[in-house]
Amino acid sequence: MKIKNFGENFTVIAVFAAMFLFFSQVHPITLFDGDDWNVISDARPALPKWGGWNPIKILPETFFPICGYIAAYVVKPIIGDYLSAITITAALILSFFIAIYILLFIEFVKKIFGVNNFLANLTGIIFLLLHFALFLRHNAQDNIYLFHTIDANCYFNYVIPNILNAALVLLIVQLDITKNIFSEVTPRSAALFFALYLGIFSNILNSNLLGIFVFIELLSRVERKNFKLKNFFGENKSLCVILIFWLISLLFEANGGRAKNFAADGDYFANVIQTATAFFNSLSHNHGLGLMIFSIVTVIFILTRRGDSEAKIFLKVAAKFAACVPFLAIYTILVAARADMNYATRADVQFGLFFCIMVIFCATLLYWLKKFPQTAFILPILCFALFTWIFSGKRSYSPSTFGNVPEQICAEISQSIIDQIIAADRAGLDKITIAVPKGDDIDNWPHPLYMGKNISRTLCNHGIISRRIEVIFIPDVRLNARYCLPTQ
Repeated sequence: MKIKNFGENFTVIAVFAAMFLFFSQVHPITLFDGDDWNVISDARPALPKWGGWNPIKILPETFFPICGYIAAYVVKPIIGDYLSAITITAALILSFFIAIYILLFIEFVKKIFGVNNFLANLTGIIFLLLHFALFLRHNAQDNIYLFHTIDANCYFNYVIPNILNAALVLLIVQLDITKNIFSEVTPRSAALFFALYLGIFSNILNSNLLGIFVFIELLSRVERKNFKLKNFFGENKSLCVILIFWLISLLFEANGGRAKNFAADGDYFANVIQTATAFFNSLSHNHGLGLMIFSIVTVIFILTRRGDSEAKIFLKVAAKFAACVPFLAIYTILVAARADMNYATRADVQFGLFFCIMVIFCATLLYWLKKFPQTAFILPILCFALFTWIFSGKRSYSPSTFGNVPEQICAEISQSIIDQIIAADRAGLDKITIAVPKGDDIDNWPHPLYMGKNISRTLCNHGIISRRIEVIFIPDVRLNARYCLPTQ
């Protein structure tokens, strides 16, 4: 390890360790509902499928099953507990993505703004902490954060795609991929190509950040007087190909089974209005506005002065990310209106919007630090103050589980079901009836009646039971009282 890179390496390692503790101990990723038990053992071919249920969800529907098999056959033999092995493996994967994400942000800060390692690392820490601070409310016990979601499956369906696409944007900003990076196949170019493939073919509610940023980047390169499409494509081939593939992914998803099945009925225009209202109402409950005001004041300050050498870099970066914000908002509203307007209010769907706001804020902060270098002494204090504010005892975070059921209760319910199925397998039974908490009136979600065959398949594939058993779920409202669950 080079001495000059020690600070950066230490920061990334510390981020990885802190995130692993958070997602394995503080708010552990826990198998609980029907989607969790279905997808974790049902891997798909890693190619888009025209007309499939989820035509382009390659990343979530391969990485989550891989997580399951690693947990079952590598981690479980070491620690001896199946559910804990799932939690640890998922936390390791998620923490790795977050650590790489922060590393690329630090590299972005150093390359674009030309600051030293110390300032870049402190800015990276502030950037990470903002993910946990944006939605905090005073004296509230159900706060969410930008890595929050609704179940274990959605960590792979939304959170990891968010992180990957944001990391790719940070990479594109600092690394001009039009400059021969794909001219030959090298480990570096192959890894980037693979990451772009996974980012695009992950989830259309998350890959929009990458697609829209590339679109804005291409617009910024257009020369109106001398524009020729052929020459422009040749000079920006890599970016154009990324955008084309992203548009193709949208076409695949629009013709998928899920899109057709869940498309909203009725007046689409009315749905758009309702979704937009819900979307903007949800934005009123966060601190993003404060970050934007700080950035806007800085822009006004810059525009009233001339000859500011640091302003050009800041304005260039801020303009690109600011231009993405309205496109991201419109895209989210239009897509959610076609399916379910509640998607537009979720933090794991709004991630790209807040990512741009946070990048602009950090760029603003770096502008002032470079203009008045002595103010850098406040950064450690700012980091510490933000950290202590986040983890104040007056507030806590909501579990990333369906219905915000405490993770310990989720694990207890899942373990009870697993133990009964294992006992049936050892007794040689071919069929077992298991009582589960009463859920909704449609299919008993989060423990739907069809979940029995999926959990049996998963436990068999993971080597927990010797063969598949017919598992029948019977909703029992008495279990709701036992586990302090609401009766729906």
